[in-house]
Amino acid sequence: MYVIFGIDENGYSEILDFVIGATEFATVWYETLLSLKDRGVKEVFLGVMDSLSGIEYAFCKVFPKADIQRCIVHKVCNSVAKIRRKDYQAFTESLKAIYEAPSKEQVLIMLDEFNTKWPKIYSRVVSDWNNSVDTLLSYYNYPNSIRKCIYTINWIERA
Repeated sequence: MYVIFGIDENGYSEILDFVIGATEFATVWYETLLSLKDRGVKEVFLGVMDSLSGIEYAFCKVFPKADIQRCIVHKVCNSVAKIRRKDYQAFTESLKAIYEAPSKEQVLIMLDEFNTKWPKIYSRVVSDWNNSVDTLLSYYNYPNSIRKCIYTINWIERA
């Protein structure tokens, strides 16, 4: 089951829809998101999501002005699963320095250090982070007070 939450400008959240199914194709997401729009969801600023197949494409098609934030927690988990045990702590500290940096300027410095330290050993993981950086770091475009709430979908999973 996939759950779609909405949070309004006052911080009130509610379940807007849920999808039960075995497929994650763009057409399913497109129809679901279009249904939300038809039911009155007018202005969406940010979509926080995992890397489910087709969801980003469908979201951009239905809400073209909205930003996308990929779940940092899932990205980290997927990345460290490919890291050798002996490098685990140092690698996760490098990632944490990126996604917990106090500013976007500092993020770019930490990302540069990450790109210097790890590509020889973990080229695919480093490349994957660099290719995803725009959607992984969208939360830096929002006020610091809400960043912890919008850089992961774990709060959705807990619900």
